[in-house]
Amino acid sequence: MAELDRRDFLKLVGVSAGGAAAAGCSDHVEKLIPYVVQPEEITPGLVVKYASTCLECPAGCGLHVRTRESRPIKLEGNPDHPVNRGALCARGQAGIGRSYHPDRYTGPRVRGPGGALEPISWEQATTLLAEKLRAAGGRVRAITGATGPTLGSLFDRFLAALGSVGGRLYYESFGYEALREASRAVFGSGVRPIFDLEGADFVIDFGADPLESWLSPVEHARQIESAREVTAQAGRDARLVYVGPRLSLTAGNADEWLPAKPGTEGILALGIARVAFEAVRAAGRPVGGDPALLEGILGGFDAESVASRTAVPAETIERIGRALAQAKRPAALPPGVALTSRRATATAAAVLILDAVVGAIGETVLLPAEASAAPEPASFRDVLKLVDAMKSGDVAVLLLHGGDPVYSLPPGAGFAEALDKVGFVVSFASLPDETSEKAHLILPDNTPLESWGDAAPRPGVRSLVQPSLRPLFDTQAVGDTLLAVGRALGDAVAAQIPSGSFRTLLEAAWSDSDFRAALERGGVFETAPRGGAIAVAASAARLEFKEPQFEDGGPYLVLPVPSALLYDGRGANLSWLQETPDPVTKIAWQSWAEISHETAKALGVATGDVLAVETSFGRVEVPALPRGGIRDDVIAIAIGQGHRVGRFASHAAEGRPGEARGVNVVALLPPLTDETGGRAWLTARAKLSATGRHARVAQVQYTDNQRGRQLAEAVTLASLAHGEGEAHGEAHGGHGSHELRRPYDPVKDATADSPYRWGMAIDLDRCTGCSACIVACSIENNVTQVGEDLVLRSRQMSWLRIERYIGAGEPEWETGRKRPEDRERLGDVDVRHLPMLCQQCGAAPCEPVCPVLATYHTPEGLNGMIYNRCIGTRYCSNNCPYKVRRFNYFDYQIEGWPEPMRLMLNPDVTVRGQGVMEKCTFCVQRIASARQDAKTAGRLIADGEVTPACVQTCPTHAIQFGNLKDPQSGVTKRAEENGVRAYHALHVLNTRPGITYLAKVIRGDEPEGGGHA
Repeated sequence: MAELDRRDFLKLVGVSAGGAAAAGCSDHVEKLIPYVVQPEEITPGLVVKYASTCLECPAGCGLHVRTRESRPIKLEGNPDHPVNRGALCARGQAGIGRSYHPDRYTGPRVRGPGGALEPISWEQATTLLAEKLRAAGGRVRAITGATGPTLGSLFDRFLAALGSVGGRLYYESFGYEALREASRAVFGSGVRPIFDLEGADFVIDFGADPLESWLSPVEHARQIESAREVTAQAGRDARLVYVGPRLSLTAGNADEWLPAKPGTEGILALGIARVAFEAVRAAGRPVGGDPALLEGILGGFDAESVASRTAVPAETIERIGRALAQAKRPAALPPGVALTSRRATATAAAVLILDAVVGAIGETVLLPAEASAAPEPASFRDVLKLVDAMKSGDVAVLLLHGGDPVYSLPPGAGFAEALDKVGFVVSFASLPDETSEKAHLILPDNTPLESWGDAAPRPGVRSLVQPSLRPLFDTQAVGDTLLAVGRALGDAVAAQIPSGSFRTLLEAAWSDSDFRAALERGGVFETAPRGGAIAVAASAARLEFKEPQFEDGGPYLVLPVPSALLYDGRGANLSWLQETPDPVTKIAWQSWAEISHETAKALGVATGDVLAVETSFGRVEVPALPRGGIRDDVIAIAIGQGHRVGRFASHAAEGRPGEARGVNVVALLPPLTDETGGRAWLTARAKLSATGRHARVAQVQYTDNQRGRQLAEAVTLASLAHGEGEAHGEAHGGHGSHELRRPYDPVKDATADSPYRWGMAIDLDRCTGCSACIVACSIENNVTQVGEDLVLRSRQMSWLRIERYIGAGEPEWETGRKRPEDRERLGDVDVRHLPMLCQQCGAAPCEPVCPVLATYHTPEGLNGMIYNRCIGTRYCSNNCPYKVRRFNYFDYQIEGWPEPMRLMLNPDVTVRGQGVMEKCTFCVQRIASARQDAKTAGRLIADGEVTPACVQTCPTHAIQFGNLKDPQSGVTKRAEENGVRAYHALHVLNTRPGITYLAKVIRGDEPEGGGHA
């Protein structure tokens, strides 16, 4: 008998154990019921797409809803939509989870005598609401979020039929009221400007954060990275300068960071405008208005005086002013939410004046000739007026649809107390939130994937929302609810509202278009007239430009930062957004307080030490996160956490109703407005004190120093100009000069007979770190979310991660010759984002150590996985130098997908069980689908026919996928055309990865005035 070696023994044991487990632990039996009458458009096993619109924020990106057997399983961007052009952000990707959320209201609820919510039928609910409305007379108001033109019009007609005094208030916590009022003051036009950064060659951002949350993040990310493309064919190289007290995601992608004194952004803009004004006038070009008027506005803002007020050197002000004047397509972006102070309108106006001086109006900054069909949000002053009306008893019935004012308004505004004085509160929320939990009647709306609707985010863009899923629960579209209640009120009211259903009303509203064609395309997209250059109006001279006053509560200014993932908090109930780490700090599931290292030293705290943050308006306790990229006089806390209702997504959240996750920074802020009634966020100073307690921080990346391992490489623009591949060296934290190398040809790693070798090219110069790819990958591949406790134990399951590094990371940072915190204080910003996933190695270290051949090399060069063969030895994970394999410690098949979340699982991807290793396979299910189509047609898979989820969603097209054996494929061309920048991660290990990285481009030498102020 031949001897049985250890490997063969483990193979036999693994196979037999796996068979026994399969026989003894199989899932419960489900019966398959065939279609009685199969729908014409559905073929079992094939994807059907429906065009729709994303409603996760007011940007209104277009969607393609991928369905299987009438179940949406994935959201992707609509390539025909002018806003997002096929891409989608992380919030848009996660939006599918709202329909399958286990915490959804399953039907109408009414608050019983004991105060608990009790089930009620729709007929009873309609009758009850009709009675309350009839008794209220005209004392009926409504608060809605972004409803779309048709539903908004129905709300207005419904309230008008009731004789409502005051009608509907459109509430958005991020309303950008100051931008609209600044446009009115500077140009006499009350329309919100549109920022078209396509082709811009110099962009200065005064704290807008367009890559995270400002206005239209997907669109702005595409425009900015396209403008900064440095390939020989494109010949574009826009410079991006960021002004703000914190090194945000946008600042990390900029070429220069100016941490000006918070609240002085408008003064800095005027100082730069004066330098540009003099340069433009000296060149004999138009200066954007009456020179005498502009000279009077800019007269007191010379570089020296502005430098003393803003903490930005005069030399830097003069340099940037001259550069803007010389640029062909410059743009200046006004502040976003975090820097909206009590002088917000004047600040935004100052930036628009700068745009006018440098000739950006009509080019990169457009003032539409007409407003969008959708109204702008109400001002914060109007919200406070409604609160006063509620307190005084002038509101008998309040209808709430969208938004969450109890959570998002400052406690000092008194909305929660005022709500208690309203006789009858009706919520149309589909998921529990702080506001709906105070309602007397809940009439749950359908989710966007179950609803009809439309959106008009800007002139020329009208999008449709169509259902791709039958309502999973006993819910009803809010439009149909309003129509039913109106008819229940009697003929007098019914005569003033439309007949038929809400869909009938929607089709009537679109009667000027081919509704069916619009439905197929996703809407009607026209080229809106571009507003030409508009001169600065005389009204601009009446603006008062000075530093804002802050409510005194201590030495540290509270910076409330909109979350790149949770937005204003509406994304907090989606576990994919909670578990995806913050792109800057790499913290998931939690709140944290960003402070400088100097502040931490003064307070005697380190990472995880709990701080008490106290203003004159509230107090919170939150773990500290010392970092270099923030001013010493600022404490930054992200907006979005601190909810106190619901489990928020799944078992993974481990929360209970009434238990808050993190803190709500809004609790620290006063209810103040700017000069024109808009909401002010940058308003309060705080005292910080150490509590003596410590909390573990769920940080998935503990260091931003790559220690010279050549993972995230960079090259200088100067070296590219000379065709050299010299990696960025000592000036930016590197080991010194070394050549980037692609030491082998990955095409050789496929079977000779195979026509395919699949691979990727990832451009670090285009990757912004937005994390949309992470969420898209998780949803496409049924990757479970494990929750805060397991993230703290480093057991997250995501197949793709984005690593963030500051420079190349030389040993000097470790030996003490330079302080680690200084890495984020350099003049030139050198933040590198590295998407890290399975490299599909040609010589994969994971393959030879698997005792049961669960991981193997495919003929097409992929590192495949046979999940039902894996016995969980984890040898492969130990042997993987990239650490991209994930192990199922628990049976997430059962625990990770509570009902009805199982309905959203992709049937083309196995749901892995306990004890199984998993990883990225380049969305091999999509490759298989394309292969079948190609085989049927008798051809090879065409380039671009396979698009993995991460590639498809990327707003900046940083990732290219294709067949490396095809010399004409996009992935091959990108690697060859950027060959100077091409390299393989950890190439010295000879793993022969199938992923080629293109090094980040460092533009220019260290500028004056950069770094920490």
